[in-house]
Amino acid sequence: MKVDSEENESLLRILVCDDDPADRKLVRTYLRRIDGREIIMLEAGQASEIRNILGKYKIDVVFMDIQMPEKSGMQWLEEIVAGELAPVVMLTGSGDEEIAVKSIQEGAVGYLPKSKLSPDKLKETLDSALMKWRSVQQGKANQEELERLVDHDSLTGLYNRRAILRLLDEQISFSKRYREIFSISILDIDRFKKVNDSYGHLIGDEVLKKIADLLQRQIRDTDFTGRYGGEEFILVLPRTELASALVISERVRKSIESCGMQNADGNVFHITVSQGVSVYKSDEKSDSLIKRADEALYRAKDNGRNRIETSD
Repeated sequence: MKVDSEENESLLRILVCDDDPADRKLVRTYLRRIDGREIIMLEAGQASEIRNILGKYKIDVVFMDIQMPEKSGMQWLEEIVAGELAPVVMLTGSGDEEIAVKSIQEGAVGYLPKSKLSPDKLKETLDSALMKWRSVQQGKANQEELERLVDHDSLTGLYNRRAILRLLDEQISFSKRYREIFSISILDIDRFKKVNDSYGHLIGDEVLKKIADLLQRQIRDTDFTGRYGGEEFILVLPRTELASALVISERVRKSIESCGMQNADGNVFHITVSQGVSVYKSDEKSDSLIKRADEALYRAKDNGRNRIETSD
């Protein structure tokens, strides 16, 4: 378990990886001369020490010597970058431009020859490394948020129709390859138009959000759920035969039926859902699988609602 950084934002935990104690001492001396920051310096000269520190602490910057025993500095750079553990500044005994370029290409945020070490140069490199790292992390956060918005329904937070159908196609491909069974369930809110007409669309939206929350609570970690249409939802249940799919669907049905919804005046009302379940057939396409579940759903509606029907 990694130890979180202290609340003081000016505090930095810096790991200096160098098998030469004299070089580590020089870096430590220069770091102590940097004003305006509280710095905790951790030192490592061996692979086991590096692994122990990276596994135990949240490191803000790594200064990594190119030439390290057991495992080269470039190999450490590759591992740290792949794990997104911390920004890495490469240190070298020479000012080789080719090594500098390769380091940056491999993901280092800075490069510093030991011959140019000074308090000012170290501070400049440190500040630049932190700035670049924050910029990269913010860019990734923005990209993740964009991807989330593209794939998720803005009202319920579930996968939207496009995303859940893509996941369904991926599940079909997986099942074809490994010959594994799976099921889907299409769920529709009973008399949802009456909810909107009686209580207004804002309450209708709250109902949709509540059902989405209940679905996420009732399904397993391996399952997927998405908003398929206006008041329709779809569950994708990997490695699930009919009997287990019915157990999950019934659990969902009961949780929704027993959940009290509230109108604008705070009065409680209840809703129900109907579901159609279908089990994947060998070499079946998604549109056929969905059609069979949809037909079962409409049988559930015709047979009185608040029930589950299965396809043939």
